[in-house]
Formats: sequence, C-alpha cells, structure tokens
Amino acid sequence: MRRPMTALLILLVPVLLFANVYQAFRHGRLERRIAQLEREQLSLIEENKRVILAISVLTSPRRISDLADQELGLERIRPDAVLRLEAASRRSVE
Repeated sequence: MRRPMTALLILLVPVLLFANVYQAFRHGRLERRIAQLEREQLSLIEENKRVILAISVLTSPRRISDLADQELGLERIRPDAVLRLEAASRRSVE
C-alpha cells in the first residue's frame, strides 16, 4: 500500500511542476497581449481626438464662410433680395 502511494507522489510532483511552468508561460503571454492592446487603444484614442478636432475645425461656420468667399467666389445676398414663395395646400372640397 505504501509503495503505490510513493510512486503516485513521485509521478505527481513533475506533472504539477510542469503545469505550474505552463501556467506561468500562458500568464506572461497574456500580459504581453494585454499591454499590446492597451498601447493600441491609447493610439486609437489619440487618433480619435485628432479626427474630432479636425471635424470641429472643418465644420466651423467661420471656416465655411471664408471658404465660400475666398475659394468659391460666393457672396452674401441681401435679405430683401430673397423671394419667398408659399404654395397653397390642395384640399379636396366636398
């Protein structure tokens, strides 16, 4: 009875050591992957900030006004030069 128990312990110790080493290897690999993903996330956040800033600059009314005046040659019209038309609604008469 004592001999099988000793043999089992002798076999179990290397298996447990191997399992421990394998877990440490997997843990290190996952830590490196997490660090890589965190760096990628920070990079994407910075890029997103730059894009949001570019959008706010490009859509500012002042920039659009300057673009219309200088590059497109558009001019503002006087309010009294605007002709407004209203269409009468078509209602059926019974």
